[in-house]
Amino acid sequence: MINEENIMLYICATPIGNLNDITLRGLEILKTADIILCEDTRNSARLLHHHGIDSKKLVALHDHNENEVSTRVIEWLEQGLTLVQISDAGTPGISDPGARLCNMAFEHGFMPRPLPGACAYISLLSVSGLVDIPSLFFGFLPSKSTQRCKQMETWRDVDYAVVIYESPHRICECIDDIISTLGADRVLVVGRELTKQFETIVKMTAQEYREFLHADSNQQRGEFVINILPLDSSANDSEQLTAEQLKIVNLLASELPTKKAVNLTAKICGGNKDLLYNYLLAQKDNKQ
Repeated sequence: MINEENIMLYICATPIGNLNDITLRGLEILKTADIILCEDTRNSARLLHHHGIDSKKLVALHDHNENEVSTRVIEWLEQGLTLVQISDAGTPGISDPGARLCNMAFEHGFMPRPLPGACAYISLLSVSGLVDIPSLFFGFLPSKSTQRCKQMETWRDVDYAVVIYESPHRICECIDDIISTLGADRVLVVGRELTKQFETIVKMTAQEYREFLHADSNQQRGEFVINILPLDSSANDSEQLTAEQLKIVNLLASELPTKKAVNLTAKICGGNKDLLYNYLLAQKDNKQ
């Protein structure tokens, strides 16, 4: 059992929606802390008040002041004070402030300790139904479409799931980029407003999810977690493409780069780009 008396800096996970999703140990440490570091003191004050924790010194620590405040944190730790860092929602350091603080603590001989709890990435992963499939957490994609697509291209043929976060003002663009880069039939598990009143969790193809979004504008609100599943490696790609599609893609591939051949084939006679692309890769491997 950990001796709490020897620990002075805790990194505490907080609820991502439902205010009761916090551990008993986390609440106990928050009650005894001298200073609580908050991403937004107003949001944190509501959470603390909900659990009867009032009259605590709250200090803002966010992306714009993390380096400056971390220096002050070292001074407080040297004075023997107990500090807890929390973010607005979820686990600090995971697409939230906290990493710089931990690095500075280590550099000065202090060992930050985690108080585990809610995390949007893990929450969605737990209901995604992945059996023996590893996953990669990426976080937020770049804001520009060209950069997003460039990153997604690296996930075209991976054998693991990729989990990303997305905001409401960019969700439609992100799904469009997934379709154009990874294919309309790529299967997604999407969680919206996890653990909140209007939580939505769906598992469907990217094209189906695009239609789902546009059919109800309410589904475009809130915070999103998207699990991009890997291609079904057990599928026989050539059996899912028509004879015409196979003929066209083979002709074009003999004169053009693989990606261009796939895009042109899809325009001429349709077909799933992922299947066309994987088919050509398999043909190359067979020739080697």
